[in-house]
Amino acid sequence: MSTIAGELRGINVGASESGLVGKVSRSFWQAAVLAGALLSNMSFLEHLEELRSRLIKCIMAVGAGLLISSAYTPAIVQFLKEPASRYGIELVGYGSMEMFSIFFYVGMASGVCLAAPLILYQVWRFVEPALHVHEKRFAVPFLVSTMTFFVVGVVFGYAIATPYIMQMQDALATLMKIPWRPSAGEYISLLTATVVAMGVVFEMPPVVFILSRIGIIDGWFLVRNFRHAFLILAVLSAVLTPSGDIGPMLAFLAVMLGLYVISIFVAFAFARKRRESAHAS
Repeated sequence: MSTIAGELRGINVGASESGLVGKVSRSFWQAAVLAGALLSNMSFLEHLEELRSRLIKCIMAVGAGLLISSAYTPAIVQFLKEPASRYGIELVGYGSMEMFSIFFYVGMASGVCLAAPLILYQVWRFVEPALHVHEKRFAVPFLVSTMTFFVVGVVFGYAIATPYIMQMQDALATLMKIPWRPSAGEYISLLTATVVAMGVVFEMPPVVFILSRIGIIDGWFLVRNFRHAFLILAVLSAVLTPSGDIGPMLAFLAVMLGLYVISIFVAFAFARKRRESAHAS
């Protein structure tokens, strides 16, 4: 694995194509080379078995979290209503099956949040064989950092992103003098989607950390590909913004760009240390 970075830099597949298409093609083949390196010590079927085992454990963890959170769903719903009640917005149920949907959304989102530590641990165990011996000591920092950023993202989605969206909707309704009573199901689905999405998005700096330690990327790679990253993040902000409004979409994009800048500094710092440790070894 110590030569992976050099091998990836030497990949010229797609070099004849220019622009974004060529970069995407080269990135695809670089990912293929990385996958081959990760699988060098096991057969294809063994790798599939390892992946299947990790996925099953993650699904079981989410299922256990869903069962646990189901017992506390009414209390969790009351907690989730707080951002709406902060602005005096009354939630109303309309659909005949809406309460079942709310119960499922809340339980599933809570299950994912409860299972997040085990999911991140399974991700680490899947990547761990690709690391040098001296890099495996970063298991605890990686798990702590990813969990910390996940929690920060969840808090951001709950305390900042969703209230901002609700405030904008309420302000527009007042401006247009239209009575607005949001559906409870729509609000809960918006909140749970925002919370989970922000938890995942906030994983960017820890993921860049581990990729830079392995030697797949460095700070200059992120700087050179900033334009393409901006395009990808803009698309993600549009997809992850449940309301589709331009205001929340721009806010999400600003947050992701800020995380990308932080990731650049992380890559510069830790990629340099890895090169030094690789020469030392």
